[in-house]
Amino acid sequence: MSQPTLHDCGGHVDDLIATVLLWLAPDVDLQAIGVTNSDCYADQAYEALVKIATYLDLEGAEIAVCPEEMPNPFPDSWRRESHIINELPLFGENYLKEPYQQGRPRRTEAVFGDCLSNSRVPLQVVTTGPLTNLAKLLKDQPEVAGNIKELIAMIGAINAPGNVEEEGHDGSAEWNAYADPFALKAVLDTKIPIKLITLDLTNQLPVTKEFLARLESQSSSKASKLASTLWSLVKGFEYYFWNTVTVAAAMQSSLFTFKEMKIDVSTSGKNQGRTATSLFGRKVQVATQIDKAAFEDLLLEVLSLR
Repeated sequence: MSQPTLHDCGGHVDDLIATVLLWLAPDVDLQAIGVTNSDCYADQAYEALVKIATYLDLEGAEIAVCPEEMPNPFPDSWRRESHIINELPLFGENYLKEPYQQGRPRRTEAVFGDCLSNSRVPLQVVTTGPLTNLAKLLKDQPEVAGNIKELIAMIGAINAPGNVEEEGHDGSAEWNAYADPFALKAVLDTKIPIKLITLDLTNQLPVTKEFLARLESQSSSKASKLASTLWSLVKGFEYYFWNTVTVAAAMQSSLFTFKEMKIDVSTSGKNQGRTATSLFGRKVQVATQIDKAAFEDLLLEVLSLR
């Protein structure tokens, strides 16, 4: 039986490819997708996801949106790529098809709440953006926490340097944690089982030319062609498998080695959003290793399915 899954994403290149992977994965039943207004402009990323679903003839999952700004917004220079993605020539053939989803999207916490309240089995929640939507849902409907099998989140940096380069910040935080550290703190205060994919692992996983060449070689697959096109938008600097490796933990967790740690997050000061081990922190499972070759093979295999 496929695992019912919810995916809340940040709307950037790697997020969108991660969503496609979950949608196509044979052992995953993707029921809903949320778009946070974080590493994207949410309205643009929503439209892009509708176009992607239409282009790939996908079905099933409802696409939802969180329109609010983050407490610490992502850089505009990153978010502007939402407009570029939304206008990709690849989607030109969509005019011959009925759009995947029409009308105004519902809010993420409402859609996720419906899924969790009505499911007969616990759902897996995968987040590749800030935890804003999940924290709000758990505050408004705390009873749904009991129907979350586990949370798999791309967030934080334990021993690795952070990737926040903002004035007045010491650079120790990862962006998803920094964007809304209060949401991360709120989720850590729950009893939901948590697996973290942090910069400590993803810094070991650059998207290489060799991988992209293998992906290009299977571009007769529409999903592979889409992923190749999206990754081409971020050439010129080192890009990593941040969110794609996170969804791989939902697709095939046996590829990973996890270590139990107690962690906490700073919610103020120059290190706001920093995640660190703490004697009185929350116990979570942190991914420390992955079979990189098998992971890349998994991505290529799943993308070749459509």
